[in-house]
Amino acid sequence: LSQGQMEVLRMKNTKFIEEAKLHPSRIYNRPQDVLRDRRLNDVERLEILTSWERTVRELEGQGEPADQPGRLGDVVQARQEVEERVTSSTGGRASAAHGTSRH
Repeated sequence: LSQGQMEVLRMKNTKFIEEAKLHPSRIYNRPQDVLRDRRLNDVERLEILTSWERTVRELEGQGEPADQPGRLGDVVQARQEVEERVTSSTGGRASAAHGTSRH
């Protein structure tokens, strides 16, 4: 691929990742699908899953049902799996760097 083609691919991937962070359940059916997406690195996976968790918590706080794909337990489990990998590869800095919390 030419330099220009590579840049276009990077821009498309960046737009995809930003959309996934904003609306993860529109792109992925289940949190485990984020774990399997080879287009993403673990930091991107963590950011997407953290966003998904925040959204599910907000919906639950508003009384919305959580028995849909992406319910809180599945999202938290997937996020923790990625967080452990990121933490072990960065020497324990993932939680503070990404502002994740455990409610």
